[in-house]
Amino acid sequence: MKIRTVLFILGLTGIVVSCIPSLYPLYRDKDLLIDNKLEGLYETGENEYWKIRRLDPDFDKLIGDWKQYNSGYTYKLSVREDDKMEEFALHLLELGNDLYLDFFPVDYEIRHGFLDMHLVPAHIFAKAELTDQALILHFFDMAWLEELIESNRIKISYVELNYRNLLTARTEELQKFITKFANDSTTFIEADTLIRQDLFAGSADVSFMLNIN
Repeated sequence: MKIRTVLFILGLTGIVVSCIPSLYPLYRDKDLLIDNKLEGLYETGENEYWKIRRLDPDFDKLIGDWKQYNSGYTYKLSVREDDKMEEFALHLLELGNDLYLDFFPVDYEIRHGFLDMHLVPAHIFAKAELTDQALILHFFDMAWLEELIESNRIKISYVELNYRNLLTARTEELQKFITKFANDSTTFIEADTLIRQDLFAGSADVSFMLNIN
């Protein structure tokens, strides 16, 4: 899955909108978890690499928008797609018997200043499976949400924006909603499997990503 699917800067032309954006995060501070298996370097198989590492406020010099992530429960996701690099705050939590990841863009740059004034960054989230070899992500399907709304099968706060829906429900309501449909096979788009990389493989891409803070 290209990072265009993950970077939900609402209103940005060309952004893929297959996942569900949310104004509020899926997590509360008390929900957050640490799992050492999450850290590492991954390849999506589409000329794209993900590097995930835990931010340590006692060790890392947090600057810019990263200053707010000083709880010790934040992971930094660096994504390289071709020659482009973007950073995301990543948070791990458990709801019911399932793990979830919440993604939020940090320190992104919109080169057009007036356009930047119109855009709203949003959270997206996915059910996650962690193994020694891979990170498997099940992102929620926008088409599934739209069908629920149109058939009046759910009551959740949202607004319509440019042919998509932005969830405006608070975190507690989001968690109840997600838990209710967590085992519905129609809830998710096709799973994305990110393969953990051998750190001693010696490829130029792996070496480059390993040097990213």
